Amino acid sequence: MKNNHTGFCCQKRIFGLLKKNMERSSVLTSVFLENGIVIMLEACFFFAIFDSMTKYFVQSFTMGEVAFVRFGFGALMMAPSLLRNWSGIAKKDYFWLVLRGLMGAMAFYMYFLALQTGTLSMTMVLFFTSPFWALLMGALFLRERLTRQRILCVITAMVGTTVLIHPQGGISISYVFGLACGVMGGMNAVLTRHLRARHSSGVIYGFQCMVGTLFSLFFIVGSTHLPPWADGSLLLVAAIFGLLGQVAMNHGLRFIRAAEGSTLMMAEVILTTMTGILLFEEPFTFTFVVGTLAILGSGIYLGLKTGNETIEIDQE
Repeated sequence: MKNNHTGFCCQKRIFGLLKKNMERSSVLTSVFLENGIVIMLEACFFFAIFDSMTKYFVQSFTMGEVAFVRFGFGALMMAPSLLRNWSGIAKKDYFWLVLRGLMGAMAFYMYFLALQTGTLSMTMVLFFTSPFWALLMGALFLRERLTRQRILCVITAMVGTTVLIHPQGGISISYVFGLACGVMGGMNAVLTRHLRARHSSGVIYGFQCMVGTLFSLFFIVGSTHLPPWADGSLLLVAAIFGLLGQVAMNHGLRFIRAAEGSTLMMAEVILTTMTGILLFEEPFTFTFVVGTLAILGSGIYLGLKTGNETIEIDQE
């Protein structure tokens, strides 16, 4: 009897510990998979790793090779979702989906060229001017209203951009590539906003990866090479982090407003800037701080004060 009682007590303790562990696991799952703020910060972390690894790859791979793996891996992972929803795509939307895919591919190439000719930190700050270009293009093409607050934010961001690139001494080609990436990112956001009324983010991103993969073939035919095993593995890891960032960002926007999401994504700039300064020994100057604060500050104000209609930053 005593042994039976002891065994029963042990089982009770074990079940009690299992129950507590399951409760803790449920809490952790809730925090990391259902908390919009945490999920958006996770996306920033994943994108920052992707950005840093891409900067490292500019010396080892051509931009066509990096783009092919980045988009090709995404297309492979998103193919089931895209195929399931293919019949629901209207003929009139194919043009916009292809155009968005081309814009996304071109934005990535501009981003790669900016990293190749300039610094990681400056490239990311200039890319994050995309919400302001999106506002201007949204007003032009989607007839969205430009309020005084939005106009002030755009002007502040432009002043910050001018401080960063200091055009008096001539504009570096890397700044041109970085700004071009921001402009195309803004156009991508407008096209996404137009398509989201009829299609899921999975369909849009899947089409983006498919078009990007096909577009990248023009840059690798005849010039590609088989990389060492270590470099090839790192390139695949970078593609995984890029996809994780995209999935996390799309998932996070289910729990919070787009305006809040775009504000939280500004953390990516902070993470990549720290990486650029600490790992790549990039300069950290007073003008860089002033210009960055003007761009990010106006972006944060835009996200928090101008309501739900703010167009989110597009990372695709």
